[in-house]
Amino acid sequence: MEGEVLRDDQWERLREFVPGGRKGKRGPRSDGRLFLNALLWLARSGGRWRDLPERFGPYQTAKRRYYRWVEQGVIDRIFEAVSDDPDIEWLAIDATVIRAQAQAAGARVKRGVLKPRLSGARAAGSAQRSTP
Repeated sequence: MEGEVLRDDQWERLREFVPGGRKGKRGPRSDGRLFLNALLWLARSGGRWRDLPERFGPYQTAKRRYYRWVEQGVIDRIFEAVSDDPDIEWLAIDATVIRAQAQAAGARVKRGVLKPRLSGARAAGSAQRSTP
């Protein structure tokens, strides 16, 4: 679970933007830190809401809260708060190169490329259709 949770200093920076979760008569209403950890898990794993591990609670609750926060502008305020000081430790640069075929760039297609060729086994087993 290491690497999937917000550090204490990161949470302190974001706490003021998180609605709810403040201590009332019966304790905090919700755990905003756990929800932000769930969002980070989703972002890092590329998973769907249904794939959210059980330790983050029911995925339906997290999904509802996410869309509610988007409508309220909470997500935008969080992004604005962290965008001025990016945390470089999560930066990942991929140096692989994927070359496209020449046709993808608009080059002309060679003659006969689009026609399927018969395999040797099929050509040997089939009877000749015309006589020379």
